[in-house]
Amino acid sequence: MKLYSNIKMLREQLGLSQEELAHKVGYKDRTSIAKIEAGKIDIPQSKIIAFAHALNTTPVELMGWENKGYYTDPETAAYAEELRTNNEMKMLFSAARDISKESMKKTYEYIKFLKTQEKGNDE
Repeated sequence: MKLYSNIKMLREQLGLSQEELAHKVGYKDRTSIAKIEAGKIDIPQSKIIAFAHALNTTPVELMGWENKGYYTDPETAAYAEELRTNNEMKMLFSAARDISKESMKKTYEYIKFLKTQEKGNDE
């Protein structure tokens, strides 16, 4: 099943050991992760969100379900996907995971500022 291979692929991309992932999702040791990645045991539905969060993805993507996409512009969608998946570029997404609400607001305001600057340069 795609879920099991996705878990292993994302874990490896993030440089996490089975032990580290186990602790992030609430298992005592790596044994359960090894069995899940091998497709020997199923993940309880309640753990899908925990796995997605620990692997910096969404449940939809983790499960391998089709995602219609968020962005209307194909170039923006492609760049956003590169930001999400390229280890060197995913800082934007992973940085937002553990920041405070205030810092997130400041980041949002800065992005709005950049957009106004971009519009000003187009005129």
